[in-house]
Amino acid sequence: MSEQLVRDVKDEIKGEEEILNLYKEDLPPTLAAVLELERQEGFEQGIEQGIEQTIKQIISGLIETGADDEWIAKVSKLPVAKIKEIREVLK
Repeated sequence: MSEQLVRDVKDEIKGEEEILNLYKEDLPPTLAAVLELERQEGFEQGIEQGIEQTIKQIISGLIETGADDEWIAKVSKLPVAKIKEIREVLK
């Protein structure tokens, strides 16, 4: 029930996080939890984007060295289709 409340409140305060963070010491616990959840989700999303970017850079480097798609897929544990997609972006 509290998870649903947090999701509902999160939808309602979208766009107001910056202002609410200025007064977070005075916020009710539920609203403070929503802000903390929002911060954690942003942090996790940033980490995921960083990892994805690093993988793309490594794959790009392997492509530039002349490695074939099947070998890259085998060592990277990515589908060949993803390797081909990255190769197309590099063209």
